[in-house]
Amino acid sequence: MTSPFTSRLGTNYCPLDEEVLEIQRLLVEPLSRLKGIDDKIAELQKTVDELTRERDSVSTYVEAHKALLSPLRRLPLDIIQEIFVACLPTHRNCVMSAVEAPVLLGRICSSWRALSLSTPRLWARLHIAEPARPRPVQIYEEKYVQRLATTKAWLGRSGHCPLSISLAGSQQSPPGTPDTVNPFLEVVLSYVSRWQHFVVITLPGLDSVYNLTEHDVPLLETLEIRPISLARIHQSSFGLLHGSKISSFDLTVSDINPLALPLRWENLTSLCLINQGRRPAGSLFTSDEALKILTRCTRLRTCQFRLVETHTPPPLEDSILELPYLSSLDITLLGGLMFSPGRLFSRLLLPELRSLRFLSGVQASIPQNLSFPFLAVSPKLEQLELELQLFGNESLLHLLSVLPPSIQRLRLLGNIVTSDSFDDAALGSLTPSADNPAVSCPLLQELQVGFCLALSDHAVLRFIKARMTVQPATLRRVDMDFRREQQSDIRPEIQPFVDSGIDISIRYPPSFMAEFSPWRGVKDPPQ
Repeated sequence: MTSPFTSRLGTNYCPLDEEVLEIQRLLVEPLSRLKGIDDKIAELQKTVDELTRERDSVSTYVEAHKALLSPLRRLPLDIIQEIFVACLPTHRNCVMSAVEAPVLLGRICSSWRALSLSTPRLWARLHIAEPARPRPVQIYEEKYVQRLATTKAWLGRSGHCPLSISLAGSQQSPPGTPDTVNPFLEVVLSYVSRWQHFVVITLPGLDSVYNLTEHDVPLLETLEIRPISLARIHQSSFGLLHGSKISSFDLTVSDINPLALPLRWENLTSLCLINQGRRPAGSLFTSDEALKILTRCTRLRTCQFRLVETHTPPPLEDSILELPYLSSLDITLLGGLMFSPGRLFSRLLLPELRSLRFLSGVQASIPQNLSFPFLAVSPKLEQLELELQLFGNESLLHLLSVLPPSIQRLRLLGNIVTSDSFDDAALGSLTPSADNPAVSCPLLQELQVGFCLALSDHAVLRFIKARMTVQPATLRRVDMDFRREQQSDIRPEIQPFVDSGIDISIRYPPSFMAEFSPWRGVKDPPQ
């Protein structure tokens, strides 16, 4: 259709009075045609709606019959039970929640509910969180009764299966209950003969647990207690610890001497001893004490210690202790020096070590220039995490030069006191080049450095480029946290590597230019 107003269409032109009348005359015939078209569409739409309803009816009939042919319906019950068990979380015990298995499985249909309730293995693992007391008290009491009843029902469905139970207690007892009695613990204790893995967290009134003997827990393999006080009991009478199958022990306390515990140390494959707060004078958990424990635990595979060191002279004995199975060692030093001659790390031989983590809770103003003699004979080490404050420039360079070539993940943490030991020379030892053919950590996949002060942006760029051009290129992640302003923008040059899938994160503190932002002081500035 042609129009004398074609040149005016789509503009802001305002027609004159006589033009308005002309436009109205032009629209009489098109409006009539438009109405006829709408009528036809409505008629066709009515036909489509009728066909859609008919299709939905036929589809419902077909889908209902096809559901009968679902392969899942034909699976044997024992296979479905195995699938149910595979749905359980693997890194912790199950919680009392309908958003995950096994409770969720009973919300699908009545047959799945009946099957899940009759499968004891689904209910053999439980995390119990004792309700804390909020306001109002009535809600707390109702929740307490409900959760206690759920605990009884849950464990009652476990049949004769070995149990994995973790109990996170509250510091307050429910109304009308003595402080020495915990209703949840009483329920759990009724199943003590089937404990296989038991974890208790911040629970007062554990006298009934202390009084257990090894005969009460014939299946117990894992015991974790944190953090509590054992001051009221005689440590050597803690008969539960003498269980013949206990292979994993985790204890967070502040008032005992671990060596006095009646553990079968020779059976342990996993050990965690956390020094919490201050212990009485003369009973500090030190590196010398840790060495004595390790001497008894020759089958260890994973070990975590939190130590408090003293300035007492080291023992005269300097024999080497070999732990032939230890693959993970995690040590946090809460105070003092640790590596004087003859102490812990200079005495160890760890041929199977794969992960080492050593942190210090003390901010030393002077680097301690530490060394790790056993690393030179730990050919399988893959992951290393250390604090930069423990090293001077030379000692850090020496450490990087003696690291086994198997290292894949290197994490060096700094702090605001001393963080300048990781400089261009240190990163240069990890950077392949013609002048550095025997580069340290040739299989490095992840590098994380925190609180960089002396490291330049160009050194980081050289490192990334060199690592991505060697064959094979193993680098997968770089994380640098600078505590200085940006020197040069290397983002355009590293962007191709980011696009190829490498995870690169380089952070700087906010620039002082932010003080000139027109958004300063506004509650919702743009990100």
